[in-house]
Amino acid sequence: MDWVEDTLSRSAYKFHLSGGQRRLKEAILYVCKACEDLDYFGAIKLNKILWRSDFQSFKDRMVPVTGRQYQRLKMGPAPVEMPPVINEMLRDGLLRIELREMGQFTEKRHIALEDPVMRYFSPEDLEYIDEAIEHYRIMTGTETSDSSHGTAWKTRKNGDPMPYQSAFLEDAPLPDEALKKFELMGIERRWRSQ
Repeated sequence: MDWVEDTLSRSAYKFHLSGGQRRLKEAILYVCKACEDLDYFGAIKLNKILWRSDFQSFKDRMVPVTGRQYQRLKMGPAPVEMPPVINEMLRDGLLRIELREMGQFTEKRHIALEDPVMRYFSPEDLEYIDEAIEHYRIMTGTETSDSSHGTAWKTRKNGDPMPYQSAFLEDAPLPDEALKKFELMGIERRWRSQ
Protein backbone atom coordinates (compact mmCIF):
# COMPACT_ATOMS: atom_id res chain seq x y z
CA MET A 1 0.00 0.00 0.00
CA ASP A 2 2.48 2.58 -1.20
CA TRP A 3 -0.13 5.35 -1.39
CA VAL A 4 -0.32 5.34 2.42
CA GLU A 5 3.34 6.40 2.50
CA ASP A 6 2.71 9.61 0.57
CA THR A 7 4.51 12.48 2.20
CA LEU A 8 2.86 15.76 2.99
CA SER A 9 5.73 17.61 1.34
CA ARG A 10 3.83 19.91 -1.01
CA SER A 11 4.20 23.03 -3.02
CA ALA A 12 1.56 24.90 -4.92
CA TYR A 13 2.70 23.22 -8.13
CA LYS A 14 3.95 19.73 -7.30
CA PHE A 15 3.35 17.07 -4.66
CA HIS A 16 5.98 14.58 -3.58
CA LEU A 17 3.96 11.37 -3.60
CA SER A 18 5.34 7.85 -3.34
CA GLY A 19 6.62 6.67 -6.69
CA GLY A 20 7.40 10.21 -7.88
CA GLN A 21 7.55 10.45 -11.66
CA ARG A 22 6.79 6.72 -11.90
CA ARG A 23 3.20 7.51 -10.87
CA LEU A 24 2.82 9.63 -14.01
CA LYS A 25 4.17 6.83 -16.21
CA GLU A 26 1.82 4.27 -14.68
CA ALA A 27 -1.12 6.68 -14.95
CA ILE A 28 -0.29 7.16 -18.65
CA LEU A 29 -0.29 3.39 -19.19
CA TYR A 30 -3.57 3.04 -17.27
CA VAL A 31 -5.27 5.77 -19.32
CA CYS A 32 -3.94 4.43 -22.62
CA LYS A 33 -5.19 0.91 -21.82
CA ALA A 34 -8.59 2.21 -20.74
CA CYS A 35 -8.93 4.40 -23.86
CA GLU A 36 -7.63 2.03 -26.54
CA ASP A 37 -11.11 1.53 -28.02
CA LEU A 38 -12.23 5.18 -27.99
CA ASP A 39 -13.01 6.83 -31.31
CA TYR A 40 -10.92 9.85 -30.33
CA PHE A 41 -7.83 9.48 -28.16
CA GLY A 42 -4.84 11.61 -28.98
CA ALA A 43 -2.18 13.41 -26.99
CA ILE A 44 -4.56 16.27 -26.15
CA LYS A 45 -7.11 13.96 -24.56
CA LEU A 46 -4.40 12.05 -22.67
CA ASN A 47 -3.12 15.32 -21.16
CA LYS A 48 -6.62 16.50 -20.22
CA ILE A 49 -7.56 13.19 -18.58
CA LEU A 50 -4.44 13.39 -16.41
CA TRP A 51 -5.10 17.07 -15.61
CA ARG A 52 -8.76 16.56 -14.72
CA SER A 53 -8.05 13.55 -12.51
CA ASP A 54 -5.24 15.37 -10.67
CA PHE A 55 -7.04 18.66 -10.19
CA GLN A 56 -10.45 17.20 -9.32
CA SER A 57 -8.78 14.88 -6.81
CA PHE A 58 -6.96 17.85 -5.29
CA LYS A 59 -10.19 19.85 -5.13
CA ASP A 60 -12.02 17.03 -3.33
CA ARG A 61 -9.24 15.46 -1.21
CA MET A 62 -6.41 18.03 -1.15
CA VAL A 63 -4.17 15.35 -2.74
CA PRO A 64 -3.78 14.83 -6.50
CA VAL A 65 -3.44 11.47 -8.23
CA THR A 66 0.02 11.88 -9.78
CA GLY A 67 1.22 15.03 -8.01
CA ARG A 68 3.16 16.21 -11.05
CA GLN A 69 3.53 19.87 -12.03
CA TYR A 70 1.23 21.21 -14.76
CA GLN A 71 1.58 24.11 -17.14
CA ARG A 72 -0.72 26.10 -19.38
CA LEU A 73 -0.37 25.27 -23.05
CA LYS A 74 -2.32 26.56 -26.02
CA MET A 75 -4.40 23.36 -26.17
CA GLY A 76 -4.97 23.27 -22.39
CA PRO A 77 -3.17 22.13 -19.23
CA ALA A 78 -0.55 19.38 -19.43
CA PRO A 79 2.11 17.88 -17.15
CA VAL A 80 5.40 19.77 -17.53
CA GLU A 81 7.28 16.47 -17.73
CA MET A 82 5.07 14.96 -20.43
CA PRO A 83 7.43 15.24 -23.46
CA PRO A 84 10.50 13.68 -21.77
CA VAL A 85 8.38 11.05 -19.99
CA ILE A 86 6.66 10.03 -23.24
CA ASN A 87 10.04 9.89 -25.04
CA GLU A 88 11.46 7.70 -22.27
CA MET A 89 8.43 5.39 -22.40
CA LEU A 90 8.76 5.10 -26.20
CA ARG A 91 12.47 4.31 -25.87
CA ASP A 92 11.81 1.70 -23.17
CA GLY A 93 9.12 -0.02 -25.24
CA LEU A 94 6.26 0.84 -22.88
CA LEU A 95 4.37 2.89 -25.49
CA ARG A 96 4.13 3.41 -29.18
CA ILE A 97 2.47 6.26 -31.04
CA GLU A 98 0.16 5.61 -33.95
CA LEU A 99 -0.70 8.50 -36.27
CA ARG A 100 -4.32 8.54 -37.45
CA GLU A 101 -5.88 10.93 -39.91
CA MET A 102 -8.98 12.47 -38.33
CA GLY A 103 -10.41 14.80 -40.96
CA GLN A 104 -8.21 17.88 -41.04
CA PHE A 105 -6.18 16.75 -38.01
CA THR A 106 -3.65 13.99 -37.38
CA GLU A 107 -4.23 12.25 -34.05
CA LYS A 108 -1.19 11.02 -32.09
CA ARG A 109 -2.70 7.96 -30.44
CA HIS A 110 -0.63 6.60 -27.56
CA ILE A 111 -0.77 2.80 -27.37
CA ALA A 112 0.27 1.09 -24.12
CA LEU A 113 2.50 -1.92 -24.74
CA GLU A 114 2.65 -2.92 -21.06
CA ASP A 115 0.10 -3.10 -18.26
CA PRO A 116 0.35 -0.38 -15.59
CA VAL A 117 1.79 -1.13 -12.16
CA MET A 118 -1.20 -0.50 -9.93
CA ARG A 119 0.49 -0.38 -6.51
CA TYR A 120 1.01 3.37 -6.82
CA PHE A 121 -2.72 4.10 -6.82
CA SER A 122 -5.46 3.83 -4.25
CA PRO A 123 -8.95 2.79 -5.34
CA GLU A 124 -9.94 6.46 -4.96
CA ASP A 125 -7.12 7.56 -7.28
CA LEU A 126 -8.44 5.20 -9.94
CA GLU A 127 -11.97 6.54 -9.48
CA TYR A 128 -10.70 10.03 -10.37
CA ILE A 129 -8.90 8.75 -13.46
CA ASP A 130 -11.96 6.74 -14.53
CA GLU A 131 -14.24 9.76 -14.01
CA ALA A 132 -11.95 11.89 -16.20
CA ILE A 133 -11.97 9.22 -18.92
CA GLU A 134 -15.77 9.13 -18.82
CA HIS A 135 -15.98 12.93 -18.88
CA TYR A 136 -13.97 13.14 -22.11
CA ARG A 137 -15.05 9.78 -23.60
CA ILE A 138 -16.96 11.00 -26.67
CA MET A 139 -15.23 14.36 -27.13
CA THR A 140 -12.86 15.07 -29.99
CA GLY A 141 -9.43 16.52 -29.27
CA THR A 142 -10.71 20.01 -30.10
CA GLU A 143 -13.74 19.63 -27.80
CA THR A 144 -11.51 18.24 -25.04
CA SER A 145 -9.10 21.15 -25.42
CA ASP A 146 -11.88 23.75 -25.45
CA SER A 147 -13.47 22.30 -22.30
CA SER A 148 -10.19 22.74 -20.39
CA HIS A 149 -10.02 26.48 -21.13
CA GLY A 150 -11.81 27.55 -17.97
CA THR A 151 -10.99 30.20 -15.41
CA ALA A 152 -7.88 28.39 -14.14
CA TRP A 153 -6.42 28.22 -17.66
CA LYS A 154 -7.42 31.82 -18.46
CA THR A 155 -5.49 33.15 -15.43
CA ARG A 156 -2.19 31.98 -16.96
CA LYS A 157 -0.05 32.54 -20.04
CA ASN A 158 1.35 29.73 -22.18
CA GLY A 159 4.21 28.03 -20.34
CA ASP A 160 3.12 29.30 -16.92
CA PRO A 161 2.82 26.72 -14.14
CA MET A 162 -0.70 25.97 -12.92
CA PRO A 163 -1.00 25.66 -9.14
CA TYR A 164 -3.19 22.88 -7.81
CA GLN A 165 -5.16 25.51 -5.87
CA SER A 166 -6.52 26.75 -9.20
CA ALA A 167 -8.83 23.72 -9.02
CA PHE A 168 -10.98 25.85 -6.70
CA LEU A 169 -11.63 28.51 -9.34
CA GLU A 170 -15.18 28.21 -10.62
CA ASP A 171 -16.20 28.66 -14.23
CA ALA A 172 -19.92 28.97 -13.45
CA PRO A 173 -21.40 32.46 -13.10
CA LEU A 174 -22.16 33.65 -9.60
CA PRO A 175 -25.72 33.08 -8.43
CA ASP A 176 -28.01 36.13 -8.36
CA GLU A 177 -27.98 36.12 -4.56
CA ALA A 178 -24.18 36.46 -4.47
CA LEU A 179 -24.22 39.19 -7.12
CA LYS A 180 -26.77 41.19 -5.10
CA LYS A 181 -24.66 40.77 -1.96
CA PHE A 182 -21.58 42.12 -3.79
CA GLU A 183 -23.60 44.97 -5.26
CA LEU A 184 -24.81 46.00 -1.78
CA MET A 185 -21.29 45.68 -0.43
CA GLY A 186 -20.07 47.99 -3.21
CA ILE A 187 -22.77 50.57 -2.47
CA GLU A 188 -22.00 50.48 1.28
CA ARG A 189 -18.27 50.92 0.66
CA ARG A 190 -18.78 53.45 -2.12
CA TRP A 191 -16.97 51.40 -4.73
CA ARG A 192 -17.48 52.78 -8.19
CA SER A 193 -16.46 51.49 -11.58
CA GLN A 194 -14.67 53.93 -13.85
